[in-house]
Amino acid sequence: MKNTNTNEMSQKTLKKAKINLLETIENIIELAENSKLGKEIFTKAKVDLQALSEELNLTTNQALLFAVMINFCSDPRIRFRSLTKFFDCREIKLFRMQSDFEALKERKLICIRNSKDDPCYSIPNEVVVSLKNNEVYESMECEVEICNLSDWFERLSEVFEDFEDDDIDFDTFKDITRDLINDYPRFDFLKKIKKLKLDDVEMKLLVFICHYFVNKDDDNVTFSDLKDYISSHNQRRLKDFFKAKNFASEQSPLFEKNIVEWVNENDVGHRKSVKLTDSAKEDLLAELKLNRDPKQNRDFILNKNIVEKSLFYNEKEEKQVSELQKLLLPNNFKNVLKRLKEKGMQQGFSCLFYGSPGTGKTESVFQLAKQTKRDIFFVDISNTKSCWFGESEKKIKEVFNKYRTLVENSKTTPILLFNEADAVFGKRKNVSSGNVAQTENAIQNIILQEMENLNGILIATTNLTDNLDSAFERRFVYKIKFEKPIITAKQKIWQNKLPWLNDDEGLRLATTFDFSGGEIDNIVRKTTINEIIFGENPQFSDLEKLCSEEKITQRPSIGFR
Repeated sequence: MKNTNTNEMSQKTLKKAKINLLETIENIIELAENSKLGKEIFTKAKVDLQALSEELNLTTNQALLFAVMINFCSDPRIRFRSLTKFFDCREIKLFRMQSDFEALKERKLICIRNSKDDPCYSIPNEVVVSLKNNEVYESMECEVEICNLSDWFERLSEVFEDFEDDDIDFDTFKDITRDLINDYPRFDFLKKIKKLKLDDVEMKLLVFICHYFVNKDDDNVTFSDLKDYISSHNQRRLKDFFKAKNFASEQSPLFEKNIVEWVNENDVGHRKSVKLTDSAKEDLLAELKLNRDPKQNRDFILNKNIVEKSLFYNEKEEKQVSELQKLLLPNNFKNVLKRLKEKGMQQGFSCLFYGSPGTGKTESVFQLAKQTKRDIFFVDISNTKSCWFGESEKKIKEVFNKYRTLVENSKTTPILLFNEADAVFGKRKNVSSGNVAQTENAIQNIILQEMENLNGILIATTNLTDNLDSAFERRFVYKIKFEKPIITAKQKIWQNKLPWLNDDEGLRLATTFDFSGGEIDNIVRKTTINEIIFGENPQFSDLEKLCSEEKITQRPSIGFR
């Protein structure tokens, strides 16, 4: 196997082919099928094999294998049995061509990933693209200078990405990461981890955990995150590490030397993920000068920056919101948590604000945060969705990981706000309906588990009324339904937002127009805009006109006219 230099990275160079590559490959494929890999195939396809081998600088054996594997290019795991079935031959014939597989791999025309004793292959996407463009793919090595630890971690991230995209096989991944660890003794990070005198598995484990923290901002690493990067004969060691049967005195020096710790250290039943300790981050990664204060996140809203507003509720809602506000006052909340802990009960609080759009759900969360001096970690569900399989689940996990860090580092527990979370809290879908349903169900399962182990305050807002999944319903301690305001509440909203309205005018608007608080906000904004543009004080008749124009659609009447 060719040893890959860690100072180098793959870069493609392309040139136009002199022949029609796809047509030539197609001709070879047609003749090769059911050929039993006999001598006849090399005779029948001699012209095309010779043309392809000369164009790609391959032997005829390699050209034949490459052409047939292109037939399976959409399969990320091409196995021997697929190839033997195609050729209608015994596996031993392919084993005799092992050196040709290796040569194609060295040229980066195929990737090889070993799965126990059954190797599987794939065609890099850039090779397929070059063929479609009738271009000859060649790889060349170009030097990439690693001047500091940031460059080193960037290179490590590239290696992980190449492996995840099947651009390199496991053996190459293993060789590159080993060389990265061994070839840069001048970096303090590598000096310090070598002084820990870890064995090979623990050394890689620590480096990979650091990679997740530095490159992915992920402070919660599980067995499933790492298992693909550890050889199969060492995976038992990895499993034992995460099982950690003896919680009182951890066997690994990573625990003994306070390098890693359990994420749920107070919840023995859920010890499945680890993270770097704060002291390890400060010591091992000092060269990076990381600033990972979650409060720098654009989705983190400081309570001092929230504009205070007056909200008006119907009687039932006002009572429920008032009770929740009292609970969330820092002293009260601290005492409640203490009592719950003494009774061995769950200390997290999950609240659901649900109801029609524009009824003040989100604004109520902001005002609760303002009144109780709590910051908000704002989660936009749409930003957690990804078209890549498994990526959405990782993003949801990252949300809770970051929130845990916030709780640990905040004097007053912040609020985790899932805004407009209709897609998440609805009834679960039948998985047979497709990958999207599977992904959404997986996201729900993650959130349900996190709610069980929550140490903080989660508030979700949703427009759902009848479609709330029962698994979520029982996990919300407080559930507040926001109805459209009744006439007296609407009158107060009108007169609060437009103080120049008298009682009769406020009552007339509240009675005539069935608006939510959000719709009233729209009218007020338009009134203010008109006042700014035209420089005239608004008249009541103008206000009524704007109200009559607010509704775009009307519900169809039922029955006969």
